Amino acid sequence: MLDRPGPPDRLERGAIGRRDRSLVALRRGKYSRPRIAGRRDHDIAFDATVRAAAGRAGRRAQPFAVSAEDLRRKVREHPVPLEVCFVVDNSYSLHADRLVEQVKGLVFRLLEDASARGDRVSVVAFKSGVPEAALVLRPTRSLRLAADSLTRIPLSGRTPLAGALELARRVVRQELQKRPNARPLVVCVTDGLPNVPLRRGGDPLADVLAEGRLIRRGRVGCVVVDAVPPERAGESCGPALADASGGIHLPITEVSPDVFLGVIRESA
Repeated sequence: MLDRPGPPDRLERGAIGRRDRSLVALRRGKYSRPRIAGRRDHDIAFDATVRAAAGRAGRRAQPFAVSAEDLRRKVREHPVPLEVCFVVDNSYSLHADRLVEQVKGLVFRLLEDASARGDRVSVVAFKSGVPEAALVLRPTRSLRLAADSLTRIPLSGRTPLAGALELARRVVRQELQKRPNARPLVVCVTDGLPNVPLRRGGDPLADVLAEGRLIRRGRVGCVVVDAVPPERAGESCGPALADASGGIHLPITEVSPDVFLGVIRESA
């Protein structure tokens, strides 16, 4: 199951990678389906063009002839790399020492798989003593850098989840400017109990959901790994965040490193 790629998204990318399937705007890759051709398109789908011309001729009772309105181009698919940003809730309320160890397993497993596939991983966490988020691991494929950064993640007394999601969006957007062929994904590991708004006097929960909607609008995939304690399950905003971002909601008890590889393919 883990080796079966998920469905491609609808965005045609301008370069080719090695992992997840995406539509590409190059004359390479597997011919997936046709689209109406523009004036500058040269990768013509002859089968679809002929069908369009034949259908038009039949409807109008005219001799068969191909005209500009019949031209169809090929839409191609090819594997592309992933750009994954983890948002790690390292608050005291979550017993973050145990959570971070589980997140390390997810990151390391992805990095092991990424080394031959062109994927990169970054991590955003909460600062200690300050209700802000910080980029603790810049986008990398290096297991050594990931290990060094993850071992230094401190515990935080607050949960600025909206700020962390905002930073993750910025990180992903910046990296896509460098690697426009990558498929972006934010993985949020949290108890879903935010208590720090983006601006003084704001609503922490409303800010989190607003960031979720911006993630969806930016065509960024999202996985919400919900680590809320069972006795507070009804208080977690995890399901609402997944819904706002158009992503997937998973209890952390159901997530293992190997299963995670399959989940990110489905959601990216």
